[in-house]
Amino acid sequence: MKKIISSIADSYGLWDLNKTYSKINQFHYDEIEIAKLIGDYQKFYFKPDLPKIKFENNRIIFKSQVHNEECNRDAIFYTDLYSNETKENVSIIMIHGWRSEKLNRLEPVFLDEFKKKQYNTYRYILPYHMDRCDKLNYSGEYFYSANINRTLKSIKQSVNDIRALITYLKENNNKVVIIGLSLGGLVANLIAGCEKNIDLLISIFPANSLAFTSFKSEVGKYVKRDFLEKSFEFNKLSEIWTIINPSLNKPIIDLNKILLIQGDYDKYVLYEDTRKISENWGIKNELLKCGHSGIVINKKEIRNKVIDFINKEL
Repeated sequence: MKKIISSIADSYGLWDLNKTYSKINQFHYDEIEIAKLIGDYQKFYFKPDLPKIKFENNRIIFKSQVHNEECNRDAIFYTDLYSNETKENVSIIMIHGWRSEKLNRLEPVFLDEFKKKQYNTYRYILPYHMDRCDKLNYSGEYFYSANINRTLKSIKQSVNDIRALITYLKENNNKVVIIGLSLGGLVANLIAGCEKNIDLLISIFPANSLAFTSFKSEVGKYVKRDFLEKSFEFNKLSEIWTIINPSLNKPIIDLNKILLIQGDYDKYVLYEDTRKISENWGIKNELLKCGHSGIVINKKEIRNKVIDFINKEL
């Protein structure tokens, strides 16, 4: 019964997602720029400088240290902040998924609980989403697409923006917890591969290989269309995007400080691919009997697992 419910919910979600898609082929491949981008892992995931934070109503803004078009000039985090003198002094960084139009997936699951504990929360806006999206495009359209170069730069910028915030938080002696969902989980997992100043990492239904997602998952339906129209092959794309494949880049933090939650029936990010994260990292995952829609249907179960993990390991 759980499998049937998950299948129906995921199928409806995918139908709704794919109602909106890019009408113009977005394929772009600049081989010279790609060589510079992916030629050096350390340069791709360079350590950011301490950012100059600007507080603006219920969000913080600072200049992004990765150039990725004018609309992404500033890193943006929505916040719920408490005194730095609270007993726990915990900061939670939350990363939403692809195509999100509002911050309304992780928030209903965790925000009330974090407020009770007076944890500071920072909810990151991915490049080309919401506040960082050109009004002529839909949220997320330009983050992940058949534009190979831009997808790499968007991932690079996301990792760097969040690492810059971590640098600021650690300057103020905060404990840092990262929670990522779906594409946000992929970004969180990549951060764990280059940033040691993470106290806990929680990755929920994370994507893994975006090349696999493009060619094998219904999520990548129209991205695949763009690649096929230009006769660009899966194997070549996989090779180029190796640097943004978390399962091929092991974490540099304590593996016991990672909680990986995956869905056995997930139709968005297929377990055939995402299982490689736990297998290659050598960690146990929490495999739930649900699909990607589990963030809604299994909200209580996920919340309890995450809160128990934080209470135990932090």
